Amino acid sequence: MGFKSFLSTAIAAINTPNGKLRNLLNINVPIHNRTAAAFLSLNDSQRHKAMRSSSTTSSSSPSKLDLTILPSLTLYGDLNMRPFRNAWMLQELQLPYKHVPCKPWSRVAKSVHPLGKVPALLVEYPPNATKNVEDNATSNGENSFAVMESAAINTYLGDLSREHANSNENETNHRRFTLVPPPATRERAKYDSLVSFIMTEIDSQSLWIHRKHSDLSNVFGEAPVAVTEARRQFEKALGAMEAELRMEGESCSHLLPDGFSAADILFANCCFWAQQIGWLAKKVESSHQSSSGDHSNSASPGLQDEKDAPVAMEPVTLSPKLEMYLKMCRCRPAFIQANQQRKMQSETSAAQNSKL
Repeated sequence: MGFKSFLSTAIAAINTPNGKLRNLLNINVPIHNRTAAAFLSLNDSQRHKAMRSSSTTSSSSPSKLDLTILPSLTLYGDLNMRPFRNAWMLQELQLPYKHVPCKPWSRVAKSVHPLGKVPALLVEYPPNATKNVEDNATSNGENSFAVMESAAINTYLGDLSREHANSNENETNHRRFTLVPPPATRERAKYDSLVSFIMTEIDSQSLWIHRKHSDLSNVFGEAPVAVTEARRQFEKALGAMEAELRMEGESCSHLLPDGFSAADILFANCCFWAQQIGWLAKKVESSHQSSSGDHSNSASPGLQDEKDAPVAMEPVTLSPKLEMYLKMCRCRPAFIQANQQRKMQSETSAAQNSKL
């Protein structure tokens, strides 16, 4: 195999969890580790050339998936972590799926994700499920791929479910397909904006900083100043997100005008995460506390001198509006089903550990 062909195959295999490159080279090194290392060792010119070659090869015979067929879906990850968002979404869409419990960086996780992170969704179509766009002939091309990152997985699932319904004329349940708005619409632009904000401002810049430098400090090291700033960031971002919610009579609205969506799954899950680590109160405080949605309180480090700001802070006040919203999310049948699955996973894991 020539060097150029090897690079093209290696890059294409980064998102292919079926081990074709491992068989081709007859090696036992995990596929993603080897291909990623080979690609990153190149200079900019070599990378550009390899990616252009890979793009040309893959686009020479474009194929289209048969959306009347639902693929086999396998969710990888621990439901006590971000994969719970995807289990919740799958339950909302009533899509059949398999769940493979695994921890981050485990051998199982690395078999489907190049960095061994969770969640990851393995999508597998049956043979001959793709068609050549040019001549409409059946193609034996790649029928399996992995989707990574919880927000991307849920968006993909929403698109998949909607397009599958549109391709089947006998489909009558249209309500569940509004969880992700159609592309190139005003609603989709709003959805994408909210999802990006949640994932960047609340998840990665706030909650994940706490987890990295508190719960996982033995891996990433302690960083109390970073955790303090992350807590401040969470308070600001939470206020911005709560402003997107509106009271409708005696009930609270969802983030999108059309109702509950995948954006609500992400936001509610982040709020539950914050309550678990003590960043967000679990109950509304007494009536003398402000309930207008202003999350400032006397214990907030933002009201103190920078040098005196403590790392341990009081939880952000839970407003009646946000409490109503989170209760509404918890009461959804799909959330209850996903939570039951999470508890079963924990019980099974505890039973297995007790036998060791």
